[in-house]
Amino acid sequence: MERYADGDARAFDEVWRALAPVVQACQRRWVGDPQLASDLTQETFLRVHHARHRYRPGAPVGPWVLTIARRLSIDALRRRGAATDRLTREGELPEPPPPPADDDGDASALVAAVRAAVADLPEGQRAVVAMHKLDGVPLAQVAEALGIQEGAARVRAHRGYERLRAALAGVLGRPRE
Repeated sequence: MERYADGDARAFDEVWRALAPVVQACQRRWVGDPQLASDLTQETFLRVHHARHRYRPGAPVGPWVLTIARRLSIDALRRRGAATDRLTREGELPEPPPPPADDDGDASALVAAVRAAVADLPEGQRAVVAMHKLDGVPLAQVAEALGIQEGAARVRAHRGYERLRAALAGVLGRPRE
């Protein structure tokens, strides 16, 4: 991104290849419409192009680009009149579907417990868990998007999953380890 901000137009291809799949996956999860997600991904990188002079050298590129993408998703959902509560915080789970009519409430309690446990994760772990497990982004791309080494992403994911396992042990009927 630094090279692109300095005028190297070919560097944009590297930024695109590294981040477009991550942005596309996040957009799909946020807006729920594959065509709109594709359009918003294109718009995200158009905004990146126009804002490249504001990029701070040395800053992680992924979070900056994902912030642009998230704001575009919120705007698109508002234009469509859709609820935007699920996009208020990076890495937050989307609203769950309503439980089936014959559900006795256990499923909604479990969903609430999972949402709370994910929200309680430290930011770095929450971002990795959300991108990797919820959006289905490979860890290598998660690492690149967040501006960290793949090994660091794996460690954050492992620690996040361990914290979730411990936090949800009682809800799932398993003793805490």
